Amino acid sequence: MKRIHNWQAGFSLIELAVVLIIIGLLIGGVLKGKDLIESARLKRVISQLNEYRIATSIFFDKYDALPGDFNKASTLIKPELRNGNGNGIVEGAGLAPGSEALAFWSHLVGADLIGSPGLEGEHNMGEFGKGAPECTLGGGFTIENNPHGLKGHWFILGNKRGEHGDGGLLTPAQAMNIDKKVDNGHPISGKVRAFDGSDATSHACVTQNGAYNIENHEPACVLFFQL
Repeated sequence: MKRIHNWQAGFSLIELAVVLIIIGLLIGGVLKGKDLIESARLKRVISQLNEYRIATSIFFDKYDALPGDFNKASTLIKPELRNGNGNGIVEGAGLAPGSEALAFWSHLVGADLIGSPGLEGEHNMGEFGKGAPECTLGGGFTIENNPHGLKGHWFILGNKRGEHGDGGLLTPAQAMNIDKKVDNGHPISGKVRAFDGSDATSHACVTQNGAYNIENHEPACVLFFQL
């Protein structure tokens, strides 16, 4: 009887190499796509910041006062706006009820310089999307005078933490990326400063040596931008 042999053809080394190359290209494309999406999100954050800086500058040029602190806002802009005390300082915590810091945004909206960040929530407590602008990364922007011992007015990018917006929002890598695009890339100097979020552990964002803790991939950073 004739023997019947069942031959099962396998892949050649060349075919395996081609398959591995294709898989590598697919993985590389996915990773590159994620990088592009992340880069676009961070650029949007910077665009928001620039929008608020420009709006504040235009407001000051027009009314000779800072938003929130303007003591004639209800007369010269809109009757429903809260007036500030006109002392040249945007006072109060960024999300505190009745604070000039929270009214900062409604003054800019009333002057048609930014889009509405939403109506304030119950008891006039500020929330992101309800009185203060949201960020595309989550959390949002607030403004405060002399925060964390920094002199002057600073925009703060973080998560809500009580009456403040200084909870950790960004990973150290994200914070460093934004810092490099806007300033000098150093968390403890320049016009952009980074701190551990008020809900983060010590040195989660910034190391003891004053560098971004890029080994940490958790959202531990809050960024401060000088007005």
